[in-house]
Amino acid sequence: MTQNRLIQIAGGLWGVIGTFLILRGILLYQLAIEEQHATLAAIAISVAAGILLGGAKGHFVLTRTARRNKNRIQTLPGPLKIHHIFAKPFYGFIAAMMLLGFLLRSFNGYLGGYVVVGAIYCGIGMALVVSSRIYWKSETGSPVEERA
Repeated sequence: MTQNRLIQIAGGLWGVIGTFLILRGILLYQLAIEEQHATLAAIAISVAAGILLGGAKGHFVLTRTARRNKNRIQTLPGPLKIHHIFAKPFYGFIAAMMLLGFLLRSFNGYLGGYVVVGAIYCGIGMALVVSSRIYWKSETGSPVEERA
């Protein structure tokens, strides 16, 4: 497997998982309406907060993480395997995030309900989608010439 292929898979994973989290957040909003009788105004504020904060986090925080991972992949010696997609410690972080997601859903009543948890899911999903663009950018491209 080539470094470029591994970078493409990493970017695809970030995008797909981010999209999945956004869809999961939408389902949590549906639960908020059905089970917790959340108002549409509360849902709208929560969605806006999740999208704005997640977009900012993706642009300012996770973009750096994606860039570091992309640079790490570019410096890996061959032969490359699919498990090289992330650094070893990152797999522990992924497991911790999955556990945190389970805990957030389980104890949502203590946190403000599914409206809050939906915002967290949508925010993290948006951050992953926004930062996944780093994997698709070509770092070695020549500058675009201005036309008169």
